[in-house]
Amino acid sequence: MTTIIINEKTKKGKIIIDLIREMGMGKIIEDKVKKIPNKTTSNAIREAINGETTRCNSFDEYLEKVK
Repeated sequence: MTTIIINEKTKKGKIIIDLIREMGMGKIIEDKVKKIPNKTTSNAIREAINGETTRCNSFDEYLEKVK
């Protein structure tokens, strides 16, 4: 069996996917894998939602706060 990866976000990709489905000539495998962020990103998202962010008026002020 040959595997072909088609970008179905493009116009040509959509046409090819539709053709394969209509002709019944292949098997379409949907990419249902959810992209889960890593721990660092998850923590950053949680902090931003909870308002636990550093607010500064200038880059110099930021540098002083993160020291």
